[in-house]
Amino acid sequence: MAPSKQTDLLVRAFKAAWTDYYQFGRNDAVSPETARSPLAQFLVDKSREGIVDEVVLASAGLDFLFSLEGPPQAEPIVVDDAPQTPVGEPSWTMRLETATARFIRVHHVGPTRARKRSG
Repeated sequence: MAPSKQTDLLVRAFKAAWTDYYQFGRNDAVSPETARSPLAQFLVDKSREGIVDEVVLASAGLDFLFSLEGPPQAEPIVVDDAPQTPVGEPSWTMRLETATARFIRVHHVGPTRARKRSG
């Protein structure tokens, strides 16, 4: 492959991986300053290994960026300071001493029958 075509291929693969990784403004993303040079070097190395497909290079570059993050966090990210309801427990309370109920008559409707079309 001609050097200019190889450079264009690497630039397109870099941009594709970069855009896919940073497109949603993720909070846990690796900083661009940390990731830029290693991603470029990774793609050059893959190109030297013989990978010349842009999609394959971009996909490998995206996987590489995710690998820079390290293991996932063990604790969930808390968005606000509101008290968290434990799983399986209702988010409301009720006291039987003050509870009231009102019964409402429900009218049941029988099953509908398909009308035969005359025609």
